[in-house]
Amino acid sequence: MDAILLKDSLNTKDINDLILKGVNDMDINQDKRNEIEIESNQLATAFVEAINYHTENRNNTDSSYAFQIAVKFNNFTEEFRKVFVKNYQKDILVGFGISAIWMGILNGLDAESGIMPNHPFKREIANCLVSITEILDENKPNS
Repeated sequence: MDAILLKDSLNTKDINDLILKGVNDMDINQDKRNEIEIESNQLATAFVEAINYHTENRNNTDSSYAFQIAVKFNNFTEEFRKVFVKNYQKDILVGFGISAIWMGILNGLDAESGIMPNHPFKREIANCLVSITEILDENKPNS
C-alpha cells in the first residue's frame, strides 16, 4: 500500500484496507477481528475528510487552514470516542483493538508526513494521539 500522503486522493476503501491489514495481524479469534474491523471502518470517513482537506490545502497553511484541519481532526476524535466507548463497554478486547488500529494508522501517518513539528497538520496528528490516550485512560477499569 502506498503511503497515505503520497496519494492524489484518498478514499475510505484505502483506509479500510489498512484496517483489514492491521486486524489480520492480530493474534485473536476471527470473530473478534471481524468486530474490530467493522467498528474501526466506521471511523474511516471522518479520517479521510481530514486527510483530503490537508492534501488539497497543504500549501496554504494560513489560520483558516489551521482552524479547518483542527475541526476535521476533532470530528475524527469525537467519532473515535463514540465508537471506542460503546465497544469498550461491551468487550474490552474489541475496544482496545480499535484503539490499536487507529493509533497505528496515526503514528504511521505522523512518521510518513515529513512535516516540521510546528505545522498545523503535524500538531493535529499529535493532538489526536494525545486525545485517544486520554480516552483510553478515562475508560480504564478501576482497580
